This record gives sequence, structure tokens and C-alpha cells, in this order.
Amino acid sequence: MKTIIKTLKERWFEAISPQRLALLRIATGCFSLWYLISRFEMLQKMVKNTSAFDPIGVLFWMEEPLSATAFWWISVGLIVLNIFYIIGWKFKFSGPVFALLTLLFFTYRNSWSMIYHNRNALVLHIVILGFVASTDAWSVDAWQSGRNGNKIKKAHFNYGWPVVLICAVTLGSYFLSGIAKIAGDLALEWANGSAMRSQVAIDAIRKSVLIAETAPLFKIIYQHTWLFLGMGILTLVLEIGAPIALLKKRWGMVWAVLTWFMHWGIFLIMGIRFRYQMTGLLFLSFFEPEKWIAFLRKKIKGKKSISRETTAIVFFDGVCSLCNAWIRFVIRWDKQRRFRFAPLQSAVAEKVLGYDFSHEKIDSIVLVDGAQKYVKSDAILRITKELGMPLKVIYVLRWLPLQLRNGIYDWVARSRYSWFGKRTNCRIPKPDERWRFLDT
Repeated sequence: MKTIIKTLKERWFEAISPQRLALLRIATGCFSLWYLISRFEMLQKMVKNTSAFDPIGVLFWMEEPLSATAFWWISVGLIVLNIFYIIGWKFKFSGPVFALLTLLFFTYRNSWSMIYHNRNALVLHIVILGFVASTDAWSVDAWQSGRNGNKIKKAHFNYGWPVVLICAVTLGSYFLSGIAKIAGDLALEWANGSAMRSQVAIDAIRKSVLIAETAPLFKIIYQHTWLFLGMGILTLVLEIGAPIALLKKRWGMVWAVLTWFMHWGIFLIMGIRFRYQMTGLLFLSFFEPEKWIAFLRKKIKGKKSISRETTAIVFFDGVCSLCNAWIRFVIRWDKQRRFRFAPLQSAVAEKVLGYDFSHEKIDSIVLVDGAQKYVKSDAILRITKELGMPLKVIYVLRWLPLQLRNGIYDWVARSRYSWFGKRTNCRIPKPDERWRFLDT
């Protein structure tokens, strides 16, 4: 018993780098942002069916649903806070607010005829990360703190216990699932696999009736009863034995890998997608992903020392005041000297792009990087990606629909002369930056 207590104490108060908490914040934030954007229209339609509203959890007190307009604004606000959560900006305020609003939002979503248990772990992870120091690395807050002269945070148990708590919450959810199985009337059937086999069969019948297709491996697996015996036992072992994985890191890693395979097995046999689990994001806290990032950065850095010899070219409207301000901004932040520049009205633009812009209406910046060409919002986002932190986090906006991004870009482009003015001649570069401009 003393050994177990000692092991748990060492595990809970282990010194972990702030980068791991930051990665968990970014990973959970990106997944929730994907969910909110990809399900946005569906959720707006769902809440219009007021007869299906049956409040649960912390919203049990609600007597009637929110109006569709109010829910729309809450959804948009949550997306904005989600972005703040990912980039780690003003986190002492935005973190807890986003965490609590996420809890309320998903509870509200589950109050409409069906409870989606597979999102519960995501919500709990965000609630934990929203209230701890998960922005002491890889965030706008950390970058601003560094500029103010504060030291870079080192590994500490303050970053360790939240990671272990996330592991414990994950393990606890599977343990409760296992308890629910053996405490029910089908306890023995779950152990020998017959309950699982029946569930798979019912699911296949439902799918064949509703969508005329079954999961890829259903017909192959269903005929072999002994396979369900093995899968039933393995499932119960992973669920009932989940708390043991908290004792040692290696046990936790093994459990995470096996459980990840289990979810992929569920998908192949039943066609049910548990995306947070199948992507591996649910199990990220059991590993040391910051070391993976450090390894990749080291490899990429070695390659970049060669690839940086070739620069990308940014073509811009030479007489646009806004465009020239943007070029000055890029020059100031381009520490790697990645970009060179040329007006779209220049001979270089005509040669590289194969089109004469000198007498045409110009409505887009153009980025040429090797064989790739980017325009409008894609060009802006690709440029910010290369400028390093904290501007690099803006690249997450690429997840927004292209039509929406370019719509905003076109709106600004159409009014840029009236809003910001127009120059009579193309910009003349300063002597120390002249080498970066082509055909000037």
C-alpha cells in the first residue's frame, strides 16, 4: 500500500514542462474549433426543434430553450473564445470563460433528444486546461511575458498535476463505462462477448435499413463468435483496469495505445466514429508530445538551412497604401529574410506570373513560393505562417471556409483606396532593404 501511495505521489507531483500543457491546450482547442465550425449549421437547425428540448446536467433548471438568435450569438462568441484559447491570449480571463461556456454549450447540445457521451472527455479536458497555467509556453501571453523580460518557465509540478488530472479523468470515464457494463443485467454477456455481438448485429441492421451499408469488417467478424469473446474480455480489462494505468507512465502509454486500437476496431466493425479518441488527441496526455515537437523542429531546422537559400516572392499593389504598409510589416517581422518583394505593376511580376498587371485592376496580393502560388487570404495566411510566433498562430484561420475568408478579403480590397489612400508611384525601398525588392 505504501508503495502505491508513493508511486501516486511521485506521479501527481512530477515536474513536467509547460510545453506539454500548452500542446494539450492547442490540441483540445483545435479539435473543439473544428467541431464548432463543421457543426455550426447543423446546430443552428437543431435548436429550432423546440419540442425536443429536455435539459440535463447543469442546465436542468431551464424551462424553455434559448431563442435561435441567442444561440447563434453564443455559438459565434464561443468560436471567438476558442481562438483566444488556442493562441493563449488574455488567458486569465479567456481561459476560464471559454471552459465554462464550453461546458454549458455542450450540455445544452446534449439536451436535445440525444446525449453524446463521446464529447464529455473533450469538455472535461478543456475545463481543466482553462483553469490552469496552460499558456506559460507557446502562447501570445508567454510571448508577451518574454518581451517584458520575464524568464522562460521550466519544468515544474505545477504543470505536472494538471496533466495527470487529465489522465485520471480520461481513465475514470472508461472505468465508469466498465462498471456500468458489469453492474447491468448483461454483465456475463459482456464478459463472454455475446452482448457485444448482439449490439454489433443490431447496429448493422439499423445501418442497412437507414443508409444501405454496413461497416467494412462486419460481415467478416460477425461469423466468428470466438473473436467477440476475446474482444469482450479485452474491452472489460481496458475499462475496469483503467485506474491501474495511472500508477506508471509506461502502463499509461500501453493502455492508451490499446484503447486507441479499440476505438479503431469499433469503427471498422460498427462504423461508429469517436473522432476525439480515434485521432489520438484523447490520449495525448499519456505521452510526451513536446519531445516529438522538439525532434521534428530539429529535423525541419536542418532542412530549412538548405531551403531558405531560395526565397519566396510577394507581389503586391505598388500604389496601394494599405499594401505598402503590409509589406513594411512583413519586412519588420521576417527575421529569417524569407521573402522578397515586387510590385504587381513591375516587369518581374509579368515575367513570373505570366500576366501584365500594369493596366488591369489589381485585387489580390500574390505569393509565389517555389512552384506554389497563393492569392488573397491564402497568401496572407501563408506569409504569417512564416513570420514565426506569435503571428504564426493566425494561420489557424485557414480552417475557416475559403469563401468566407476571401469574401472578407475582397470587401477590404474593394475599399482599400478610399479607406487608406493611393500613391502616385510605387514604393521606393530604403537603402538597407533595397536588395529585397526586385525590379526597383
